[in-house]
Amino acid sequence: MSAAAANSQRSRPTFGERRAGLFGAAQRGLFAFSPLVVTAALLVVTLKAHALAFDFQSAYYPAATRLLQGASPYAVTARQLAVGTAFVYPAFSAIVFIPFALVPSGVAQALDTALCLACVPATLWTLNVRDWRLYGLAMLWSPVFDGWQTGNVTLPLVLGVALTWRYRDRPLVAGLLTAAAISIKPFVWPLGLWLLATRRYRAAGWALVWGVVLNLVAWSVVGFSSFGTYLRLSARVTSMLWRGGYAVLAVAAQLGLGQNVGYGMLLGLAVLAAAAVFYLGFLRSADQSALTVAVLLMLIASPLVWNHYFCLLLVPLALGRPRLSVAWIVGLVMWPLPPRLPIHAWEQAIAWGAALVVTAVALGGARGHKESENGRQRWLTHPA
Repeated sequence: MSAAAANSQRSRPTFGERRAGLFGAAQRGLFAFSPLVVTAALLVVTLKAHALAFDFQSAYYPAATRLLQGASPYAVTARQLAVGTAFVYPAFSAIVFIPFALVPSGVAQALDTALCLACVPATLWTLNVRDWRLYGLAMLWSPVFDGWQTGNVTLPLVLGVALTWRYRDRPLVAGLLTAAAISIKPFVWPLGLWLLATRRYRAAGWALVWGVVLNLVAWSVVGFSSFGTYLRLSARVTSMLWRGGYAVLAVAAQLGLGQNVGYGMLLGLAVLAAAAVFYLGFLRSADQSALTVAVLLMLIASPLVWNHYFCLLLVPLALGRPRLSVAWIVGLVMWPLPPRLPIHAWEQAIAWGAALVVTAVALGGARGHKESENGRQRWLTHPA
């Protein structure tokens, strides 16, 4: 055989190399190209339908604009309350959107959408997810789409929870992140409970201090007299919408139960979940497992839960399964679920089934991680 023929034969890829190349191309198409194309298409469709950053445009941006003009951010109409587009959030939420109100509406809409989109990879990176396939797969989640399409604060809050985990052993930072998240939307209060349950008392103390400071400043800007208005509007929107969405109250409504019974169910389940957080965090010193249940508690204890709230499941799943696994398809399974009213019983079953599956998978992953860490520590202490 001539030297040229030998070189040609050596340069020809083997069957294994060709198979590996095809497999790599298929993965790039499935987990990189497809999410980019789908996200771009959804951006175009929602933009043409005037539905991009819907909550931002109807609630947050007008509230911040009114605040800049010296008016109350809580000047909402009965129709806005009925359809869930009214600004019914704490004063700090209006304050953080002031930078957006300094620019034209279209520019602000683009900036808010870009911020929400960026929060998804930022959350995974913060949680040390280095499997690139999960970044694309997460962008295909139905709750993630609903999060950036509505342009509300859910995806930034998910990043806030991830950052609190990342800096959990830096009390000043963890306290500030927790206080800011709760001040923006109080339903994430179990994050503060998690700090207490895991004996991070200094961080919990800083969360209290920062919470007082942030809210004093925010309400002094908005006006302390508006605090009562905020409470009344929050109660009204809950009483008007409690039968819809995916909250425990809505599940009670589907079962033909009244609002009071629904609140009883919510309280009972919340107490059980809170007790589990303390058991895992305080008695078992299982920080990751305690945070997983705390995220579930956020969903259980909120009187109103919409599709995008389930973005929070990214945090426990990323911690428990940082590499590609079948559990990551839960966000894809939720695509048939509508983001708004009306919600049917089978849709609620899918949503809560997904939440429970992620919780179980994340708890299993957390136990495995702790066992491997304990094994590593035992080996370092008593090597074979």
